[in-house]
Amino acid sequence: MKKILTFIFIWATMVGLSACLDDNNNYNYSEVNKLEKAGIGGMRDEYFLVYQQELTITPTFEFTIDKENPDVSYEWRLDGVLLQNETNPSCTFSFEEGGVHEVTYTVVDNKTGVKFSKSCTLKVRSPFARGWLVLTEDGQQSKLSFVGANSVSYRLTVTDGTTTAEIDRDSLVYSYVMKDVTPGLGCNPKGLFLNAGYVSSSGETYEVPDEVVVMQNTWVELNGVTLEHEVDTEDEFRGDLPAAGFDPVMAAMTFSGKAILNSDGHIYWAGMAIPTDFHSCGYTSFPVGKNRKFKGIYPSYKMTGSHIAIPVITEDNELAGLFDDAGPDYNDPTIMEQSDYSGQVFSVQENDDPDSPVDEQYKLPDTWEVLTMMPATSEDDGIQNASPSWVAIIKEGSKYKLLYFQWITGIYSGYSKIANGFFKVYDLEGLTGFTDMAVFNNKKYAVIANKNDLYYFQYGVGIEKATLKKLHTFDSPVKALDANDIYASNDGGSDAEKWQPEHNGQLGVALEDETFSIYEVWETENSEGVATDAKINQLFPDPNNPVDNRFGKVVDVLYKYGSIREFLEFTY
Repeated sequence: MKKILTFIFIWATMVGLSACLDDNNNYNYSEVNKLEKAGIGGMRDEYFLVYQQELTITPTFEFTIDKENPDVSYEWRLDGVLLQNETNPSCTFSFEEGGVHEVTYTVVDNKTGVKFSKSCTLKVRSPFARGWLVLTEDGQQSKLSFVGANSVSYRLTVTDGTTTAEIDRDSLVYSYVMKDVTPGLGCNPKGLFLNAGYVSSSGETYEVPDEVVVMQNTWVELNGVTLEHEVDTEDEFRGDLPAAGFDPVMAAMTFSGKAILNSDGHIYWAGMAIPTDFHSCGYTSFPVGKNRKFKGIYPSYKMTGSHIAIPVITEDNELAGLFDDAGPDYNDPTIMEQSDYSGQVFSVQENDDPDSPVDEQYKLPDTWEVLTMMPATSEDDGIQNASPSWVAIIKEGSKYKLLYFQWITGIYSGYSKIANGFFKVYDLEGLTGFTDMAVFNNKKYAVIANKNDLYYFQYGVGIEKATLKKLHTFDSPVKALDANDIYASNDGGSDAEKWQPEHNGQLGVALEDETFSIYEVWETENSEGVATDAKINQLFPDPNNPVDNRFGKVVDVLYKYGSIREFLEFTY
């Protein structure tokens, strides 16, 4: 019996081994398609789009085995959701609103079912983030229109004199017009003002959307992303309005504070409590400056890390500074630190000491009338421990002058001082009147309008070399100007990318014939950087694709750049 059981066990074992050998011998060791080392190409990690811009993504790949005519299918996902109708190797995306989206592309090997995927991020700019605002008056009603831009990429051949290469380059193309974007805005429009957000602390940058202020019977502040009404400026007061009534005439808003000049000659101040919220503050019902009266207050860059001087002109024609000394906490930039100096008016001192004597030369001559004043870029781009600059138009009798000055302010103690050698007065010989001015900060020139004529003045080359040049004459008088002075940073990247030529400055021009147009300013400079010629070239309406650029009775125009970061630097 034992022998029989032994034979049965041996027989079963041999059958099992035979089955195993047969099974192993039947395995199919065919290779599986993989992607070549380059992986999926033709697809960036990040794309930037604007309103209604179409972006087509066409990824590329190569299998290790089926290199030609592979049997594959395609899948596309938007924010994780499979796009049922998108089964082609390319996919086109377009959006009506701003936002951030994730796109995932998948190629499927139909032989094995193996999938290979890659994702990218689409950052969609709000339709109102960057472009031109046109304020018009229809009857007595205020109306706001918007001319929007797309960034168009193209290849450019560049050279450093010995080597030639091709680089990617972006250009702003103004492709859409939206009229009356904020119905029920108000009445009796007077102008536009931009409060741009910029928060910086310890080398970090935190973007804050800008905000548009419409100056009219009742000033309103609009959300910079949607252009929707946020608040009436008069509702920003803590407690009572000024005793003389609230009738604002001028304003200056910085990163951390707001200042309004009322028609009673007093300036009212509001210091922010939260860096990212323009409305986390309220104006006090008592004025700054110990009851001093003023006749001008002018815009300043958004800066942190040092005392900020907002230029003011006193009733006695003295150039002085209103300090905004607040800033984000060093360890937590979402928290605002206040200072004893914020909201105080300082005369210009002779020395670096708030108690030093007042420098008498900044008590401007009584014959000088300051018509306008705008911020200009200083050597350090106005960021951290900055010495900000300004350009002003002065009228003296029947003559006109341009004033350029740079301010130095105390970092740890309050003082206000004009930088030595940076208070320059240029005679604008040939200018017989003044309508408006646009300042091109980075390139250091101004475009000045008088009636039908435009003039070019390159203040950055010094008094001996700067001359007023006729730039253009229109068929209709100029109503308003503004500038988009694009500065392209060439830091980083390949050597070829560092050869990027400058972007021409862009000039917005509204005429009394109810039209608005955008031009680029072409300069021809000699070896010393002095412009020997300047001219304008029309960008909008595109001469090859004409559109109706009549907006009605124009009151003001404004280039809206989203945040101060994009004002100081254009990322291409």
